[in-house]
Amino acid sequence: MERLFIDEDPVRPTAIEHRCEEIITEGKLEERYNYIIYHFECDGAYFWARTYLDDIKTVSLHGPFESRDAMRPTSGRFDEAMLVYLKRRFSNIQTLKDDGYASA
Repeated sequence: MERLFIDEDPVRPTAIEHRCEEIITEGKLEERYNYIIYHFECDGAYFWARTYLDDIKTVSLHGPFESRDAMRPTSGRFDEAMLVYLKRRFSNIQTLKDDGYASA
């Protein structure tokens, strides 16, 4: 039996952040957003992806942008190596379209 062990990715995020935002009204926790953001720089463009820990199988991908500092949309497509990275970790990759999120 032949086994293949993959532990490397063609591209890696330039940064990964774990964030937690809480909305508290009159001392009571109303909402909590616990999520991870992946930052990518590919072929001169910036992309970011977010997954919420309560739906860890889904990630939403945004970009391309000019840079992380200048979040102006730019032309281009999603980098294939970045998609390979995300596909190894998430079963559902979504992108934001005019009418909401759609599977990538």
